[in-house]
Amino acid sequence: MAEITDGYTPSIPSGHSSGSPPPPTPLRVGLIEYEDDEEEEDGVGNGVKPIGNAVKVSCIGGSKRYHFNGFEARGVCYQLEDTVLVVPDDPYVNMKPSVAIIKDITATQDGRITVTGQRFYRLDVAVNENGEKWESSDSRELFYSFDKTEFPASAVMHKCRVNFIPPNKEIPRAKHQPGFIVRKVYDSKYKELSELVDTCYDDSKQHELNLLLAKTIATVAKESLKL
Repeated sequence: MAEITDGYTPSIPSGHSSGSPPPPTPLRVGLIEYEDDEEEEDGVGNGVKPIGNAVKVSCIGGSKRYHFNGFEARGVCYQLEDTVLVVPDDPYVNMKPSVAIIKDITATQDGRITVTGQRFYRLDVAVNENGEKWESSDSRELFYSFDKTEFPASAVMHKCRVNFIPPNKEIPRAKHQPGFIVRKVYDSKYKELSELVDTCYDDSKQHELNLLLAKTIATVAKESLKL
């Protein structure tokens, strides 16, 4: 993921001399203090801040990280397990946004907020052992993976929907079930695909996949009741 720094620029009250701006008013969040941020030159990372108090503190490379259950970016709240679109590594290259499930949200003492996500692979990124791209009958298809990826919270574009489709079920039409679809799991190390329900997974990974399948089934059932 492209490295984008979350900045915090204090606002200057109207009528104050531009020669020496007043010290920023800190915003108390959990165990750290954050300055109210208003605007960055490139507009990326504007208004990014954690939600609530830190639920855990860890130490990585000698520096503390504060873990949160959610964060706010540009007026939108994001929480753990939300599926989101993320700014591509190089926004100036013709790349589509990546997709990830938010698994962890951390903040450093200087206010940088980072997201750890469970990564999905697009068909134009995943390749087989021969270096060839996988084929699909649906352009909405993504491959799930057990890979983790880290990116700045400011790189999150917006939430998106991902439907996990069991092997014995046909791909639903986008009109009836909008969003991305997942039917396979991609192993980026061995360049292989597996079914969502397979004997190759250990219990914890299969449990993870079963929860995602159940979440899709519950969402579709809830929407059917509204019709």
